Amino acid sequence: MLNLDTSAAPLFRITVTGVITREEVKAFYKEFHPALEQAGRVGLLVDLTRFEDIAAGAMFEDIVSEFGLLDDLSKMPRCAVVTGNRTIAGMIRYTAPLVPKMDMQVFDPEKAAEAEVWARDLPKDKRDLPGITMLDSGSPDVLAFEVEGYIDDDDVDKIVAPFRERIARGGKFNALARITRFGGFDPEIMFDKSLIGMKWDAVKAMHRYAIVTDSGWVTPFVGIARMVSNVDVKVFPVAAETSAWDWVREPIPSEAPVTSEVE
Repeated sequence: MLNLDTSAAPLFRITVTGVITREEVKAFYKEFHPALEQAGRVGLLVDLTRFEDIAAGAMFEDIVSEFGLLDDLSKMPRCAVVTGNRTIAGMIRYTAPLVPKMDMQVFDPEKAAEAEVWARDLPKDKRDLPGITMLDSGSPDVLAFEVEGYIDDDDVDKIVAPFRERIARGGKFNALARITRFGGFDPEIMFDKSLIGMKWDAVKAMHRYAIVTDSGWVTPFVGIARMVSNVDVKVFPVAAETSAWDWVREPIPSEAPVTSEVE
């Protein structure tokens, strides 16, 4: 069963229980589309604690319907998913950053109230947020930037240029990223040659990389980064931002190997 509760705007509660059929999916989206059009911008709270399975036809219907919502994702800047299923939670955490214009987070059932508060706290419209902003670190060996809102191709030059300049000077350096209200990114950025090249060279030149955020989806990607590079990556909660700055401002050991080469 799929139930849509729009009585607590700007929050839409979606409760999924049992085995979902194709007819239920079609009926849900028939109700959801006009409700979203009328509401304008909403946060989504999706409760999957009693979800069991979805029929093959229902899954296809859901995928098609979700593609139809791509142009409306900016109207749903936050989606909190409540589930105790580790497989579902893992899939959402890994795919969430690929969903443009929407910040998705997973919450355990015992944190359902926290999920509702987070989903209801809508960020400003992405057009009013800067995307990526370089920060003054106070050190030539620390590059810092803040991610706030939706990141599009216009943000690429903002970060590529200062990183390229630092890489060209040679030697190891540290970096800090503060992720506050992440609103997704344009998938085309993943294929931007200048960004890909800069990341490759930066990985060889960086010593430490601190990420300051309360967003849980970051953790799996940090694990991957640790496996494929020698960069020391740590995630700090927002409340511990001072510790993150102290960590990246520590002197870089002279014995730290410099393997960066601008290719």
